[in-house]
Parts: sequence; structure tokens; C-alpha cells
Amino acid sequence: MPRKGHKVSEETRLKMIAARATHKPHIVGRYGLTEETVRAELAAGRIWCSDCKSFRDSSFFGNDKRKNRCKDCSHKRNIGKYAKDSVGERERRKAYYWANVDAERKRRKDEAFAKYGATREWYDSKLAEQGGGCAICGATIPDARSKFMFVDHRHECCNPRQACDKCRRGLLCGRCNSSLERIETDPQWGIKALAYLGRYA
Repeated sequence: MPRKGHKVSEETRLKMIAARATHKPHIVGRYGLTEETVRAELAAGRIWCSDCKSFRDSSFFGNDKRKNRCKDCSHKRNIGKYAKDSVGERERRKAYYWANVDAERKRRKDEAFAKYGATREWYDSKLAEQGGGCAICGATIPDARSKFMFVDHRHECCNPRQACDKCRRGLLCGRCNSSLERIETDPQWGIKALAYLGRYA
């Protein structure tokens, strides 16, 4: 195997391609799989899961396609680990989080953006478009709990905690996001709120 960044000759490159073409995948002959079946599955971009012993679509393996265990099987293993030693597992996860806190915060925020069909790049672009603040009131501080503005979307399109390109709108601070949700779910809320304030004016 050539070292990273090391150039190989054309002859060596052709030999490597030929060897790869004739290499027999290690699961051929196991679990009733023929070489033709395995090569067809791999050519279709599907990945073998070593736990459930089946080929699955690459979407079941998250971002790291090198993993040999699908997300469903990883989830089952994690539940099993937690059931055996909940205290120890909780401490292990806590220690890992704080040892990798910056990367973990970024990963969790990227996952949150993904739920709304957005990316960090989309967020930065939209915030710049709004002048760096809330699309309604212009506040530059989201709220006491978050460093990020809230992704606003039409709730009748997707689930409450999900969104797509069609229903995603702008970025709002915590107050405007909550108020807008009340007005959308109860169009009379604004009138009721003004009447309430009028009683104590």
C-alpha cells in the first residue's frame, strides 16, 4: 500500500486496479452470498452491516461510510451497554463529551440544523441577510439559553421540530419565535393579549 502523498508509477497503479478487480470480498461464501450478489450490492453503493448480516443503503451508516455497523445496530448496542452499567456508561459519555467539547457542540448543532433541512452555511448566509439579528425585532442576542437564532418555519408543512426548503423561513430570537408560534396557532391571540393589557392600563 503506497504511503499517503506518495506517487506511484503508472504500471503500479494499473496493477493495483487489476488486483482490486479480482479481489474477492471477505463475505463471499458466507450467509449464502455469492460473489455476483456481493459485487452487485457493492456496485449499487450498499454497505454490509456486520451486526445484522445484511447489505443496507449508505444512508443507514451516517457520515462515516467506513463503519461496518449500521445506525440501527449501533443504537441497539448502545442501549445494551447502558442497560448493563448505566452509571459507568453515563460517566464515560460525560468524560468523552468534555474531552471533546468543541467538536461535540459543533456536531450537535450541525445535527440540529439538519433537522430543519439547513446547514451552518445557510444559517450564516441568512443571518447576514437579516443584518445579524432577528428578522422581526432585530435583536442580536437570541435568548439566555442559546447562542444561535431559532430557525422559523411553517408548522403545517412539516413536523414541529423539522422543516424543509419549502417551509423554512427566517431566523428569529426566542421571544419572537414563541410569540409568532402563538399567533399562528391562535390568530386571535394578539387581540386577546391587547385586550388583557387594556384592562390594566
